[in-house]
Amino acid sequence: MIRPFIVITLKRPRLWPALVSAAWAFRPRGWYRRAPFLPLPSKPYMRWRLETAYGDPEAVPPADEIERFVTWSADMRRRMRPRPLVPLWVKILLIVVLAGVVVWVNLRAGELAGLREVVATAGYWGLFGASVVSGFSPVATPIAVFYPLLMESGFAPVPTLATIALGMTLGDLLGYLIGNATRELAHDRLAGLRARAEALHARHRFLPLGLMFLYAAFVPFSNELLVIPLAFMRYSLIGVMTAVLCGNVLFSTMLAFGMSWVVGPGG
Repeated sequence: MIRPFIVITLKRPRLWPALVSAAWAFRPRGWYRRAPFLPLPSKPYMRWRLETAYGDPEAVPPADEIERFVTWSADMRRRMRPRPLVPLWVKILLIVVLAGVVVWVNLRAGELAGLREVVATAGYWGLFGASVVSGFSPVATPIAVFYPLLMESGFAPVPTLATIALGMTLGDLLGYLIGNATRELAHDRLAGLRARAEALHARHRFLPLGLMFLYAAFVPFSNELLVIPLAFMRYSLIGVMTAVLCGNVLFSTMLAFGMSWVVGPGG
């Protein structure tokens, strides 16, 4: 049953993306729990598809029909996929422009007296508030990238990094509260998901917290992607926030000194 797919895979490498897409679309539930631990369609499902198509569950589809089917199905899935509101090229352009603005501001920090005055007036409380927003929002720029500007504005290194890390952690705390509220509001609607989540918590009590620390420290994406699920799985507030805080301290420190190394303190 699998042989014709193997043959067409070896003979027509150009079909690899379509074949992988079809295998993923037809993957059975829980495929990662059973050998060979690959998202391949199950034998009963394949037999059913062959019987409905050819009237025989043991039928061997011709190679040209397999090619037409996987190509057509991949094209249909691509067409059914919702179009993004913002095209990819626009997102890339915005990222490039934002990176350019950040570098320019830090390079010219010594010359931008008005901006330095505004930052200095905001003080540590303003820095803390901006860090909370950057910690909770998935699109906000990490405040640590403006470390050279902050140094030029009269901030001290250790209090600055501590304020940024604490603010980011408070923003992540809002994500934890959302995850916890979701679990409490779910009740019977997500009873099965709640049971599986709590079973996962019972089997792995500390590993996810370690992963949370590594994610917060080294992955430049919103921590809520892990904080909310951990809250839903009933991981303790203290455990999750401790991992997040330690990760945020390391992330902010590396980002701040990395930016200083690139542009110099205040240019």
